[in-house]
Order: sequence, then C-alpha cells, then structure tokens
Amino acid sequence: MKRLFLFLLVAVSFGLTGRTQSKQLYDFVVPRDGSFRQALDAANNREDTTARFRIFIMQGDYVIPTEGITTGGDGKEYGDARSYLKAPNTSIIGEDRDLTVLTNTVPEATWDNGFGKANPLEGIGRGDVLIIESPATCTYLQDLTMRSGMADHTGRNIVLHDRSDLTVAKNICIWGYQDTYVSNNQQGRFYFDGGVIRGRTDYICGKGDVVYEGVTFQQCGKGGYLAVPSVPRNFGYVMLGCYIKSENPDVTYYLGRPWGKGTPRAIWIDTKVDTAPITKDKRGYNGWADMSGGWPAIFAENGTRLASGEAVDLNGRRSLYTDKDGKTHLNHAVLSDAEAAVYTRANVLGEWEPVQLTGEATPVRDVRLVKGRLSWTGSDDALLYAICRNGKVVDFTVDTSYNIGKAAKTDRWSVRAANQMGGLGAAVEAAK
Repeated sequence: MKRLFLFLLVAVSFGLTGRTQSKQLYDFVVPRDGSFRQALDAANNREDTTARFRIFIMQGDYVIPTEGITTGGDGKEYGDARSYLKAPNTSIIGEDRDLTVLTNTVPEATWDNGFGKANPLEGIGRGDVLIIESPATCTYLQDLTMRSGMADHTGRNIVLHDRSDLTVAKNICIWGYQDTYVSNNQQGRFYFDGGVIRGRTDYICGKGDVVYEGVTFQQCGKGGYLAVPSVPRNFGYVMLGCYIKSENPDVTYYLGRPWGKGTPRAIWIDTKVDTAPITKDKRGYNGWADMSGGWPAIFAENGTRLASGEAVDLNGRRSLYTDKDGKTHLNHAVLSDAEAAVYTRANVLGEWEPVQLTGEATPVRDVRLVKGRLSWTGSDDALLYAICRNGKVVDFTVDTSYNIGKAAKTDRWSVRAANQMGGLGAAVEAAK
C-alpha cells in the first residue's frame, strides 16, 4: 500500500498518466514575460501548487541581480545574491544547456576568513545561486547552466543548494569551485541524468540519497576532493557510469572524503577517468582522503577505468581510517561485481522512478513549410511544440501548424516537442 501511495503521489505531482496528454503552453517564458527572479516569484506565489508550473528560459547569458540586503562574513552589508524556489511541482527548462546561462551577482570585495582570501558571501546558504527550499518537492531542471559569480579560490561558492525531495536534474551544468552542489535533506532523494558538475573541493556534498547517472564531473585544480557525503537516507551518494574529466593536465584529486563519523556513503560504479585518483601521498591516502577526524560507513568503487579503456588498479585502496581518539575504522573499498550489482538506480531510489520523467517526447513528423505556413504531424505525448528559426526558439504553440509570416528564404525552420515536464527534445527540420 505504501508503494502504491508513493507512486500515485509522484504520478499526480509529475503528471504521469500513461495516456494521451493535454496540451498547454509554458507558464512563464524568460525574458519574454520577465526576469528569472520574476519567474520564481510567479512560481512561488501561485495559488494552485498541485498543478505543475513550467518556466522556460530562452538561450542567453543572464546575470541575476541582487535582491534585498544580507550581511557578509566580514560583518558588512551586501546585496543578497541568493534566489529561492519555494513551491512544489515546478519545472525550470533551458533552451540549450551551454547557451542558457544563469550567474548570480556577488560583491567584488574579499576578506580573510581564516583560510585565506575569500568572498564575504562564501559559505553554504550565504551566496548560493539557487536554493530549493524544503516545500519545493518534485522540482524538475533541464538544459541550463548555473554558475557562481564568485571566483575560484575565494571560498565555498554554492551553485545549487537543495533542501527538498524528489528533484530531477537532466543535462544541467552547475559550475562552481567548492561545494558546488549541496544536498541538504537527509530524507531527500535526488537524481541527476547526465550533465556537468564542475569544481575542485567537496563539490558534491551533503545528505540524503543521490544517484548521479552519466554525469561528467569536471575536476579543476590540484589536490581536490570530489564526493563528500554526510548522512544518507539509505545509500548516500551513488555514481553510475560517470566521467571524471580533468580540466587541465595538472589536475590531481581524491574520490572524496567523509563529512561525518561512520555515516558517509559514496559508491563509484563503472567510472571513466582522465587521470586516476591520488594513490600515494605523505599521509598514506589511497584514493580517498580525511576530513575532520571522520570516517565512512563505506567508500568503495568497482570497474574504474581510464578514458583510454585501461582498467585502474584498485589494489591498496584505502581500507582503514583513524579517528581523533586513535580508534581505527575499517572500510570496504573495492566491490565485487556481485556487490556492485546492488547499487542500481531502482534499489537506491526505491518506488520513485525519475526516468519516467526525463525521456523525450515523441518527435514530430512530416514537418513542412508551404507558403509561410509550417505544419507537422503532432505527438500524443507532447506538452507543446517549440518553433525554431535557424536553431533558436522563437515561439511556442499547442497546435500542429504555425504561420511564420515574413522570413528570409535562407531561414531554416524546425519544430521541437516538449515532454510533460517541459523539457524539449531534438529539432525536426522542415522540408521545403
């Protein structure tokens, strides 16, 4: 009964019905209807939060202005760089991941925070680009880039801070340096489908159960730390078929370090790496590092290989941690194939099946342009259709035809179908 209830809850929240879907346009288009902050305000303040609210962001570089005042770590007042999503059942969709970029505005000032030169808004919850609050369950993100306005080496510059549950991120890029992504709900379940997460230090960190599937982790700098889980729901951080990409040839890193005492869990399965993790240093670490005297419940991997295809030798991976009291704690660092088989998306996320949400709508067919009228055979599962000129979205419709008006003969027209979350699929170009 519990499993059925959760499925029905998710089905209602995400609009899963398994039959022909009704068509509707986006609720807010940036910048046509206003700014990104105004889009969030509209989503947060709507009366009916049981119906999905879909925000579409047309390609462009958007600098998010500050709103209100906050106090920095140096005790001075600055514009507040944070944006908040507070309501459930909201989609934020970009037109093109690499061409749809949101960057927050932070002060140029720096101060000495005890660890060196830092931005006064560094720190979790201080200068984050987007904070998904706990009521904002069932959030869906696709095809956009979010970047911290803080420079590298200036402290913790959080990009996505998620306090919610049942968040799906498909093909997004979050670009930071330290603590780029924070999962901040022990009971939370989060799913990343592809995309890029960039950073150097602790750049995926926090609580709950997170599946990263096919994600590229772009590692920058020397001596970095990747996964830093804290307290899990059940499985912690599970990376499936991911790629650790070296931003430059000098990159060195550890797979992670423990944020807690006996609770952190991080599993790497079938990982491709440009450069193998650090295996020898003066402290004797092999693959995994220390943090504040903590130790993991399990830090392990299976099937790690170089980008060239050569298997990475896992012998000697760190199997022992010593706490501040001198007590030792064993770690099972290398999984057999049978042990690795337990860490599937379905096992980690349970009744929740986010891949039902991320698939593309069926592409349109028979796209034709005749005498200024674009027409096509529609898709039963599409939410709407995006009209594109020369590869860029110019309008939307729920019909299966569109009058383009006056246009240059050299223009190329195409149609993209959106899935029920609002994410666009591949373009189908018109035959002339």
